[in-house]
Amino acid sequence: MGAEQTVAVVTHDDVDAFCRAQYPRLVGLLGLYCGDGNVAEDLAQEALLRLVQKWSRLPTTDDAQRWLTRVALNLAKSSLRTRATRRRILDHYGAGLASESHRADPTSAVAVRAAVASLPERERRVVILRYFDDLSVAEVAEVMQCPEGSVKSLSHAAIGRLRAAGLEVNDD
Repeated sequence: MGAEQTVAVVTHDDVDAFCRAQYPRLVGLLGLYCGDGNVAEDLAQEALLRLVQKWSRLPTTDDAQRWLTRVALNLAKSSLRTRATRRRILDHYGAGLASESHRADPTSAVAVRAAVASLPERERRVVILRYFDDLSVAEVAEVMQCPEGSVKSLSHAAIGRLRAAGLEVNDD
């Protein structure tokens, strides 16, 4: 009749061995891409975790390796964007958040994060887009798909809440 089809049985040990073999390669690749070994290790672990979750949908180990590399590089790209954003924030707002030795004051950073996190969701989005992502009112309105007046109103309310929380906010 028809040709017999064989189905490869993949065991937990196979997935484990694949991940163990890929980890050093990923850490090396990501270390070069990110310039930080600790970040590379974290990203490699995250990429491998995602691979394990997707393993059954990848037909061959070559497919798995290509997918893993693509995911790892995407995670690294995202990580670099996040780090660049943090650097821009520190450069822009650093004078208000730094001590005389120009080190970030962890107490201030925690207070800012906590105050922003306590804002209602739409106000939090506006604050992040306006003051951390440095978008104009019009750009925020476009991203949030709302009128510019709403952005201004939400900004005003958020700044009031942040001041009430004890933060010094320059709303220019």
